[in-house]
Amino acid sequence: MTIADRIQSLRKQKGMSQEELADAVGVSRQAVSKWESEQATPDLDKVVTMSEIFDTTTDYLLKGIEPVETIDHKTMADVVDQKILTEKNGKRAKSILKWVLIIVGALLAIDAISLLVYLIINGFQMPV
Repeated sequence: MTIADRIQSLRKQKGMSQEELADAVGVSRQAVSKWESEQATPDLDKVVTMSEIFDTTTDYLLKGIEPVETIDHKTMADVVDQKILTEKNGKRAKSILKWVLIIVGALLAIDAISLLVYLIINGFQMPV
């Protein structure tokens, strides 16, 4: 497959006309026609622009070298999200938070009752 074939194939895969590709690249429709019929070769800057339009590499456009799939390297944040902040751990954290709030509420209620009992026993005296 030649560069002409690759340009034409990618253009058709994108559902673009020669006119639409020409407008996107900044050339005339005749220039695209000449590229696809092997009467001319696009300048390097036009190849770069087409690689962006077609979402491919310049190596593929120029030489037909298929893009190599990159391995998805995980960041530390991805590992933390995946291993620590799973749905199960999220439910566990919510459960722990619920119990902590219940205990704090109970302690505040006991404190309020203790204060009320103290005031009833000792009277509501104003400090002098």
